[in-house]
Amino acid sequence: MEANPAATEKRFKKGEIICNKSEYKREMYNILLGRIAVYSNYGLPEQKQVEELGEGEFLNVISFLEARPRKTVAVALEPTVVDVITKENFESFFERRPAKIMQLLQDLSARIRHLTADYLEVCRQLEEHADVEQIRKSHPEWYKKHEEIYHTIFRMVSQRE
Repeated sequence: MEANPAATEKRFKKGEIICNKSEYKREMYNILLGRIAVYSNYGLPEQKQVEELGEGEFLNVISFLEARPRKTVAVALEPTVVDVITKENFESFFERRPAKIMQLLQDLSARIRHLTADYLEVCRQLEEHADVEQIRKSHPEWYKKHEEIYHTIFRMVSQRE
């Protein structure tokens, strides 16, 4: 575990909530030790784990970068230690560990790639199982926009493969 003097280290116990839904924290976390689960509908019957993060990964990046409240809850799955990166120490954190910039960008890229694949699969399922003609007739503007977005994304993904 390599601590960064430009960041503040924080420790969480197993089961401890690190970030709550609708909470606005102007900080992100680099996980030094442990694992964190991210949930939608946390504590409700329809609770779903949407992501699991481990050592070296980042948590709360989107909320930090976009300065907006979280939509999910993050919980320590085991004793966890993180570096806290704030607006004030952001620059010095990455100056001292430049390789972390690439890791952060790779994490964001992977997230975009997974969301894109999920979106394309949902669209494929919609086309396969829905009454497409009825949707086309009742919501022509929406369907036209959907088709444009789908085909744009599909072309982008296809060009890379």
